[in-house]
Amino acid sequence: MRIDVTWAKMPKGGFGESGDTIELVERPLGGISVILADGQGSGASAKRISRLVSMKAVSLIADGSRDGAVARAVQDMLYTAREGRVTATLVVLSCDMHTNSIVIARNTPVPVLIRQEDVVFRLEGGSEVIGTYRRTRPTMTELALIPETVILTFSDGVVNAGKRFGKSLPWDMIEEELKTLDLAELQAWVDDLMARTLALDKDRPGDDVSIVALGIRSDVQNAIRTLSASIPY
Repeated sequence: MRIDVTWAKMPKGGFGESGDTIELVERPLGGISVILADGQGSGASAKRISRLVSMKAVSLIADGSRDGAVARAVQDMLYTAREGRVTATLVVLSCDMHTNSIVIARNTPVPVLIRQEDVVFRLEGGSEVIGTYRRTRPTMTELALIPETVILTFSDGVVNAGKRFGKSLPWDMIEEELKTLDLAELQAWVDDLMARTLALDKDRPGDDVSIVALGIRSDVQNAIRTLSASIPY
């Protein structure tokens, strides 16, 4: 199998610094984890929070900690460091080759969309943001690591896009697109979803916008790993 990861980001207002942080880390026993952290507020202050959260998660995963323990430790760190006055959301998507499973840790009110075996479903509810309460725990989901699985997660800037103009993304249509998506088109589809999201706010989003997609496809051609990025300065 081959794991494909792609993401797109845009800061609030279409300029400046995004308060969202996305990180990719290899798991020491095989596999990868993708981390999406959204800090309270926007701009530089939110970036400091999301980077603090994501870097702690990266460090713990690289040391071999399991995802549930990672999310709990990150929550405790943020609560202690900011004395319960700052919040963040956290999603960790992991393909764990050691257990041959997909593990999803959520501390976010935003749903995660999943396609597996030609069915699209949502993970939503039962999940609290981190940083406010001492005993906050992640919502954990474990799935089989099988080809043609797609996982889509995003920050609340996607859910809230267009609200100030009385509009929103057509989620039923997006789920139908996800159901038939060719994984070779994953990057193009995420780029198109970002374009549609920004269009709802006339290309000046009212919040930081981040979209992350992870796909698993059959691939026995070679063992080459690739990574590319496109970052404006």
